[in-house]
Amino acid sequence: MTALPDGDQFLPDQTAAQRASDYPYRAPQGGFVLDRGQIHVFDDAALLAGRTAVLSVGSNRAPVQLLRKFGPDALVPVTPAILHDCDIVHNAAVSYYGAVSCTAFPSVGTDVLLNIAWLDDDQLPVMHRTEAVGIAYDFMRYLTGSVSHLPVLVAGGDIVSASQPVFGYAARGGVLDAGGGWPAGLAAISARKRRFQTLSQASVAALVAARAGHPPSQPEADFMAGLVDDAASRKAVNQLLAETALHADGPWKIQPVETTDVSAFL
Repeated sequence: MTALPDGDQFLPDQTAAQRASDYPYRAPQGGFVLDRGQIHVFDDAALLAGRTAVLSVGSNRAPVQLLRKFGPDALVPVTPAILHDCDIVHNAAVSYYGAVSCTAFPSVGTDVLLNIAWLDDDQLPVMHRTEAVGIAYDFMRYLTGSVSHLPVLVAGGDIVSASQPVFGYAARGGVLDAGGGWPAGLAAISARKRRFQTLSQASVAALVAARAGHPPSQPEADFMAGLVDDAASRKAVNQLLAETALHADGPWKIQPVETTDVSAFL
């Protein structure tokens, strides 16, 4: 395989603070392959055989997160896709590493350029566990037509059938009410015909801190770091956010999945 030019920029060394503040991390445009800690051009459609297509809407788009989840020996092919009639918005929850995470949320007419991670039978249960399926997220299957696969020219063009099942994860606790009963899209993920306001990770952290009663004179980063260190405080803040969380039915169907030992990812 051919190395992706400047691929190392997508695999930065991150401090704990950067893991939170830089969410959802940078991802290459188009297809790529994460192979044993290196990023390569996606040029072999045969790599997709026998794998499950999982749409990545947040940090799972990024090689640095895939490497963190699957380890230095993993091979993960990734192809580009568009999610229709949805936006990617902030969850009503702070993750265990201090980022306000995200999920897909219905938004008629909005299209978002994302990517699909093709996971093998060993990787899919790992992804379920890191997404804390059954507690933080549901595993779901997108309805036909809600996801379009984009061509990968160097791999043969239209390499994925339109009938290919696409799966993903939907936040169980709802999304953040950013004001007036409206969600907020992620500023770091662009969308076409976006209907919602956007917030950066820094801005949404400030909003969460304010709602939790954190003194405005103190840095929000300190507040978020404290939530990482104190699971009980993080749980209390997430319960507070859940009280005003927004809920809507998206273009997907929940799939039954049993996952154990997810406490490290809550």
